[in-house]
Amino acid sequence: MIKVFKLLPKKVKTLFLIGIILILINVVITMFLPILLSQFLSLIAPSSNEVSQVYYIVLFNKVNLFPSNTQAQAITKLIIIVILMIIFGLITSIGSVLITTYAGELSSNHLRNTLFEKYQKLSIKDIAELKTETLITRINDDVAIFWDFLMSASSSLVRAPFFIIVGVVFSFLTDVNLSWAAIGVVPVLVFVLLLIFKLVNPLIKKNRKNLDQITKEVEESIIGSKLIKTYNLEQKQKHKFDLANKRWSSVEIKTFSYFAIGNPAFFAIINLVIVAIYYIAAYNLNDISGDKRQFFATINVFIEYEVLISFGILMLSQFLGILFRAKTSAGRIVEILEKPYDDLNVTDGLVLDKSLPTKDFSVEFKDFNFKYYKNSPEYILKNINFKVNGGKTLGIIGPTGSGKTTIGTLIANNLKYTEGSILINNKELNQINSKDLSESLAIVYQESQLFAGTIRSNLLFAKPNATAEEISKALTAACAIDFVYRFDDGLDHPVYQRGKNLSGGQKQRLSIARSLLVNPKILILDDSTSALDNLTTKKLIENIKKYYDCTTIIISQKINSIKHSDEILVINAGEIIAKGKHEQLTKECKWYREIYHNQLEQ
Repeated sequence: MIKVFKLLPKKVKTLFLIGIILILINVVITMFLPILLSQFLSLIAPSSNEVSQVYYIVLFNKVNLFPSNTQAQAITKLIIIVILMIIFGLITSIGSVLITTYAGELSSNHLRNTLFEKYQKLSIKDIAELKTETLITRINDDVAIFWDFLMSASSSLVRAPFFIIVGVVFSFLTDVNLSWAAIGVVPVLVFVLLLIFKLVNPLIKKNRKNLDQITKEVEESIIGSKLIKTYNLEQKQKHKFDLANKRWSSVEIKTFSYFAIGNPAFFAIINLVIVAIYYIAAYNLNDISGDKRQFFATINVFIEYEVLISFGILMLSQFLGILFRAKTSAGRIVEILEKPYDDLNVTDGLVLDKSLPTKDFSVEFKDFNFKYYKNSPEYILKNINFKVNGGKTLGIIGPTGSGKTTIGTLIANNLKYTEGSILINNKELNQINSKDLSESLAIVYQESQLFAGTIRSNLLFAKPNATAEEISKALTAACAIDFVYRFDDGLDHPVYQRGKNLSGGQKQRLSIARSLLVNPKILILDDSTSALDNLTTKKLIENIKKYYDCTTIIISQKINSIKHSDEILVINAGEIIAKGKHEQLTKECKWYREIYHNQLEQ
């Protein structure tokens, strides 16, 4: 909790401090009002002592203030004081709400921005470990819960202790005997509250994970809607969602059932305390000599304080409920923010000058081994050695799970490695400035990533200042210019989230065009033509060679995509089992030859 609060800007902390000061002022006013209001009873009720000609506003049965010669004069003074305090209390109350709410919104905005920046710097491995659904829940729900805590802390946490402590003090100042009779119930209330929160705390933690699961089921159902409808899986998905929802609901019901026990018991105890006060007052009434007006006023103000004390305990109990939820959410936020980076962002490393000729942009793996986790028993890549010279084309093929995509991801410096070397222009990849690398290298994955907007806005992600000629060249090379200008609005044609209004082939060609806009020195196509037919794939690769001077690495499961490469690597189970040109591999590599003939037959 404290770690998250420390992350907030100084301006936000200052606003919360101002809001808390206003709340304290408001609480002081609230505590004095019952005393002043009780004086109306004392002043209005007829006095049994007709000798007294001086009227006072009495505090705590001891302090006499604002003497008046007539009853009307004293009541007028009291009315003016009460009205002024009510107005001032209203101003401080409204001011505190506005300031703390504004501070709370600023804090939520800051935390979401901080989390989002962290998300952008997480490696692909980190995102896979944390899972998409929990990242979404943390930036939405967990930040909202922490906002609720800040609002509650700035109000309830300030008011509740003040109501309880000052209420107890004022009660003793008002009447010691009555105070002992009523205060004894406070430890009982506190014990019940602590017991309840001890029971609900593990349930709250459990339900945060249940909420992650609900988010996951919703996300999968939306993303996979086409597949679900194709295979009539609606009922199966609904069943999975119902199970996740029921798990969440059952825990939530159990959690709030514990809270529900507290409120009825709380109000029952308050009513019993009030009955006890009246009983003690009635028992002691005969012992009061002289004017009984002040005694009745004392009973009235004492009950007001007992209600305030009880209200303070209730506020504290509600705050503790929010606190336990916020503690869990804050822990989930801190877990993300304190997660160490994989040291993939290099700011003061080796220079990779994009202005150098393409022949200098060679890519080489030397004695390379890789596994995602240090304690993993097996390597994903084993003893990888190859080199593609600058300006040449390398094809990589292999069965699913053989490690092809991992090679492309490593060259893009999206994974941390420790065994062996990856060299670009004879420079160790993980020592090259990240900015230089991103300007010189482009990678297109099989799953095309398009954002809501237009075709133009998606292309300009890669190069915001791209000219019309550069866009046209990239679209032409990617075999996308024809379908783009078949739309009436051309480049301004809308693109829905994830490109849902475009076909798979259209999305892949736009993704390739976007990467070509940066005029990369190294281009990696990771199965990014899988949705294209053979003729379009062949034409696209020929266009890249024709229009762009770059080192090209084509990762594919289709031999037609790589058959014209300068060299082809065949990978199986993380190892290179063969390398050479297409004709050579059809003769010397049994696996390659079988795949080639199978694809020819298809």
